[in-house]
Amino acid sequence: MSSTLFDKRLKGDLFYYKLFSGYLPFFAYILPLVLFILILKFYIKTRYHHFVPYLYEYFFPALFAFVLVLILIPLCIKIARYFNIQDSSGGAKHHLIPTPLLGGIGVFAAFLIVALFYQPWGTQLTAIIIAASIIVGIGTIDDIKPLSSGIRLLGQLLAAGIVMSVGVKVSFLPHVWWGECLTVLITLIWILGIVNATNFVDGADGLATGFAVIANIFFFLISLHLDQFSMLLISSILIGAGLGFLLFNFKPAKVYLGDAGSTFLGFMLACLSLLGDWSKWNPMIAAGIPIMILSVLIFDMIYITVSRIKNGKVHNFKDWLDYRGTDHFHHRLMHLGFKEDAAVVFIYSTSIVMGLSALVIEYARTSFPVVVLVIQAIMIFINITILMLIGRRKSK
Repeated sequence: MSSTLFDKRLKGDLFYYKLFSGYLPFFAYILPLVLFILILKFYIKTRYHHFVPYLYEYFFPALFAFVLVLILIPLCIKIARYFNIQDSSGGAKHHLIPTPLLGGIGVFAAFLIVALFYQPWGTQLTAIIIAASIIVGIGTIDDIKPLSSGIRLLGQLLAAGIVMSVGVKVSFLPHVWWGECLTVLITLIWILGIVNATNFVDGADGLATGFAVIANIFFFLISLHLDQFSMLLISSILIGAGLGFLLFNFKPAKVYLGDAGSTFLGFMLACLSLLGDWSKWNPMIAAGIPIMILSVLIFDMIYITVSRIKNGKVHNFKDWLDYRGTDHFHHRLMHLGFKEDAAVVFIYSTSIVMGLSALVIEYARTSFPVVVLVIQAIMIFINITILMLIGRRKSK
């Protein structure tokens, strides 16, 4: 065999090796998504068969939001390009050309229109809409011209105060003076934490939006069983809007959520988790359900906080808000050799596993299953952390 022919064959073999080895993780984690859909179908059929009419009822708000996003996002892209409101290439996001940032405006507008069309606003929903408008407004300004962390924090505190004033807060603490004080403190930490954690993970195409869709699916299913119909509407709208936006946002992204969109989705997830009356008699179940559904965000936030403090990269809350690094969950997976889309699907599948645990907790009658599933989740994230640390050492 001539050396020229051998070189051509070797180059061909290397090409196919790189092609399949690069996308093998992607195909490997498509399987959990398929299984999730099958489990979801079985779950609805066995547990929610008498709720099927409601499923059809809430399908239409989701579809309405989906279509609106398809209409609004191209307009947002044109506006962002015209005014040069774009994320330049490089940095924490892995893209080669400037990408429009105003996608979150389209998602928020679709949510607002559908919510107004389908339901008279009660006190809580009105407060959530007003607070979300503040979050989106500050995020939009920050996308156009970066704001200081103090201004962003002030806006988030104002939004949190508005929803807390109408009873959107944790409900598993006793109604005594110290319980009320802890309720305010924990609620503030929870809202600020979930808002910023969602913003932090918006560093890979489709990640924040896809996670929000998965989380809202689980909030929808559990709310359906608990007859919490106001939450069903909010969740269904966010599911439809998120799926519509993913068509533009999954790799290669044509548009990004921007700070406006990522903080809006985080704020809505935080509010939904607090709105839900997950258990009237067991505080561990009431706390366990939203913690499991949002555990990927919680894990990423805890991991980067501990890592950055340990390495001396942040010294106070202002540093924590301002710091933009490549040490998040998805970055660590890419250090292990995952392609960006494969890392995103891996995080999707992890979110689904945690959401399925939340479905189990919903049917718990004692605290024991909650404790077991929380320990299981902690062990899963410890194993992931070990792999991420190995990936960091290899990247060095």
